[in-house]
Amino acid sequence: MPDYDGRGNPDTDAESWALWIPRIALAPLYLASEYVLRRPLGALVRSAERGRWSDSLAQLFRFGEGGKSLIVPIAWFDLGVSPSLGLYYVTDDLVADGNALSLQATTWGLRSIHVAAADQYAIDPADRVQVQLEARRSEDDLFLGIGPDATSATRSRYAAERIRGGVGYHRRLTDHASLDAAAGLHRIRFLDGACCGDPSLDARIARGEVMAPPGYRDAYTAADAGLELTLDTRGPRPGPGDGVYLHLRTAPGMELRGGRSWIEYGGVAGAALDLTGHRRTLRAQLALDLVDAMSGEVPFSEDPVLGGELMPGFVPGWMTGPSTAAAQLGYSWPIWLGLDAQTRVTVGNAFGDHLAGLAPGKLRLSGDIGLTTDTERERGFTLLLGVGTETFEQGADLTSVRITFGTRWASP
Repeated sequence: MPDYDGRGNPDTDAESWALWIPRIALAPLYLASEYVLRRPLGALVRSAERGRWSDSLAQLFRFGEGGKSLIVPIAWFDLGVSPSLGLYYVTDDLVADGNALSLQATTWGLRSIHVAAADQYAIDPADRVQVQLEARRSEDDLFLGIGPDATSATRSRYAAERIRGGVGYHRRLTDHASLDAAAGLHRIRFLDGACCGDPSLDARIARGEVMAPPGYRDAYTAADAGLELTLDTRGPRPGPGDGVYLHLRTAPGMELRGGRSWIEYGGVAGAALDLTGHRRTLRAQLALDLVDAMSGEVPFSEDPVLGGELMPGFVPGWMTGPSTAAAQLGYSWPIWLGLDAQTRVTVGNAFGDHLAGLAPGKLRLSGDIGLTTDTERERGFTLLLGVGTETFEQGADLTSVRITFGTRWASP
């Protein structure tokens, strides 16, 4: 309160020294967000508003009758895997109202090729169906081993071709709950490949440094299905971000020739607390993913993997096993209109059947800080710096540094 009478203000004077403790502790984050992010972005946004850049950008990327077609360039860089450049195209109300077609194509030469197409039709506001086809070729897939004790000393690469086609159905049950069902076929074929200065998996196997993972080099075609239930009570912007969320899923698979079959299941449960009512949100979540063999041996390419969103300090695929677990504590705060900063700390790892071997010493630590757009999770922009460690039992030495930035425009 202002000191109107000149006699001092006990509300601000009493114990005010204690406020300097969090101020000093959080000063690096404040200076970075204020002078490296917020103020430069503010100047950029003001220039964009005065120059009406949005009108020019809309005309640049949208076309067709009513501007219903959109084509945008996309790019992705993730330290430790091949970059990708490409295009994303979507058109609404194609042939019929409520029908949307999306196409995505990215590449980095033969090291990385990804093509996806999806045709989606909204039956009514609560129901929609989709047909999707996806093909991917990569020479930078990461493999360190299976289970919690894999280390960077056995880091290797392999190449694979993956093709999948399927149909899906989405049902909005309530404002906070939805149900998704899908079925399809996928084929995986393994190839010779190496990347990024790491030896190939074939070379390590030939030298006896690692054992061939189950199903490696055996091409197969499998039928798959999936059922997902999502509950999320967090409100949309600009309201507070409080709420709880739960995502459960199960996905059986069966090899068409060979007799192997398996079922993958798991989920994510979490809660978010908006500390100020203005999207300064503290979030905690627990994620589990498991696969069980129903007949034969489960191919390692069907095992759950960790890295990426659940443990952002690691490249996706760093940890592989019949089960994975990750507990994450995160905090996000608004930087500018449509842009959030976030920092996360995660512990987790891959384990044996039904989390066999899970113990505090077998966990790894992941930490990251970055920027992300506050739109849909699979679309927008991301900038991230993360680190990851070996297990606590191995000394928790720093073993992974991850830098990621680019646009993300996943097919619907």
